[in-house]
Amino acid sequence: MLGARRIAHGVRAVEDPALVARLTAEGVVLDVCPTSNVALGVVASLSGHPLPRLLPAGVRCTLNADDPLLFGPGLLEEYETACAVFALTDSQLAAIARTSVVSSGAPRAIVDDAVTLIGDWLDCGSVFSPA
Repeated sequence: MLGARRIAHGVRAVEDPALVARLTAEGVVLDVCPTSNVALGVVASLSGHPLPRLLPAGVRCTLNADDPLLFGPGLLEEYETACAVFALTDSQLAAIARTSVVSSGAPRAIVDDAVTLIGDWLDCGSVFSPA
């Protein structure tokens, strides 16, 4: 009703299949912060985090660091978590990164350059591997 295009967090939407379908149909982006979701009690644990269920349902998601001074991990560590804990593939991580820049509101030239660089990284065969 409000015409939201992006929703910070929003991971509990996974509990309502109709809402997941609506988010997918309308292309609404969820800005997901796994570590802070656990720290704030939104989800009980990283292993139970809904991100791996939201992605195959077609919900557009980004990975974010929610105030690293309070919650610790920065953006790189959140990507490492997505790789290690959620077993997301490089293709899935690249799709998340593309969603981040495409839905950012950045100038078109910056978005286009970033999307190209993400594609180049994926095409070069680099494997994202958490430290």
